Amino acid sequence: MSLISFISEFPDEQSCKNKFKEYRNQAGVVCAKCNGTQHYWKSDKEQYECKKCKTRTTLKSGTVLHKSKLPYRY
Repeated sequence: MSLISFISEFPDEQSCKNKFKEYRNQAGVVCAKCNGTQHYWKSDKEQYECKKCKTRTTLKSGTVLHKSKLPYRY
């Protein structure tokens, strides 16, 4: 993907978050604590919450941005 096409497809931070969420929904979310695969989406926190143990997983977990304070657009 070229820089120009990236900028046109992801013009702001929210569009990047939406893409991360879309990818996570396709790939599936696995709880790091109990290996559960069923989660709720907590829109107020923008995190997934495991239905089994209530552990939360961020959109950045398991990606190159894991534990990073950098914006999604980076």
